[in-house]
Amino acid sequence: AMSTAKAQSLSLLGLSLFRSGLYFLESIPLSIASRHLVHPKIEPPTPDELKVMWSHIYKLHEAEAQDIAAGVYGFRALQMSAPFKHGLRFAEILGDGIRVLWRKRKNRNKEFSEQAMKAAEGLPEYYVRNFHFQTDGYLSEASAKLYDHQVEILFAGAAGAMRRRILPVLREAHQGDWLELGCGAATATGPVVETFSKSKVTALDLSAPYLKIAGERLRAYNNVGFLQGDATDLKFKDNSFEAVYSVYLPHELPKTERAKLMAEAFRVVKPGGLVVIADSLQLGDTPELEWALDRFPKTYHEPFYRDYTRDPLEKLMQKHTTAEVHVQTWLFTKIVFAKKTVRV
Repeated sequence: AMSTAKAQSLSLLGLSLFRSGLYFLESIPLSIASRHLVHPKIEPPTPDELKVMWSHIYKLHEAEAQDIAAGVYGFRALQMSAPFKHGLRFAEILGDGIRVLWRKRKNRNKEFSEQAMKAAEGLPEYYVRNFHFQTDGYLSEASAKLYDHQVEILFAGAAGAMRRRILPVLREAHQGDWLELGCGAATATGPVVETFSKSKVTALDLSAPYLKIAGERLRAYNNVGFLQGDATDLKFKDNSFEAVYSVYLPHELPKTERAKLMAEAFRVVKPGGLVVIADSLQLGDTPELEWALDRFPKTYHEPFYRDYTRDPLEKLMQKHTTAEVHVQTWLFTKIVFAKKTVRV
């Protein structure tokens, strides 16, 4: 049995590295266009920087392959799309890439279709912008359909694997009612509801169009419900959930909202319940990858990112619990998690 697990692990590692290579190749035309048309002064990563990045990508995929071979979670959690669909989406992304580059060049970050403006009604001001200069920001179904693929291109096919590093951590939580904050188009939600079938996940997001796509994607699962709402101002009672988790949300928030997000997560989780926050690395976490933290807000519209990198999540979390706050880092992602202290 040992050798079968090892063989399975190696073949999965091979597949993941192949996917990463493919997404990296897809990034090349977009990077070249961006460099020549928009950011001639920003140097591309050096061969040494890329070498270090690929060693981290390898380590990430290796950990995932070992976890799947050991039964920590199943292969279905990977939720891969068919090659034909992938190709069509990439063609759309290249077409959309022209609009994104134009927006970057003109530094336009408040440009929306009529439909997106409707979806933006009543939402916080900081949210109504073209994050990453993407078309319609987080406010259209078209944007929701392309978003995951765009992020995979940005992270050389490692974005999904980084998100799924929350799965081994969530095994520490009691099954039951769970809450996801900022679920977007359900990229992290899918692997969670697939892996933890005894938990009922409420997935919350500000964007109605993204929630619609999320619901369509996870139609087949009966242990998830989607809800439009603000993660910094939750309408749930105290101590409602066994676990609260969030993936790539805090860096999109202004500092005050980031603090509110953490306070709300700990308010609605039950005593002894688990809070898990996964987001970008911050300064000091992985020094050999800090070139990317510096480049990211220069090349993408990320207004709160630089401040985020200087505002350690573990310190924010430690304000709300006397339990130990754990930190893991995987490639460009950092996961901080702790249990809510039982008040005696």
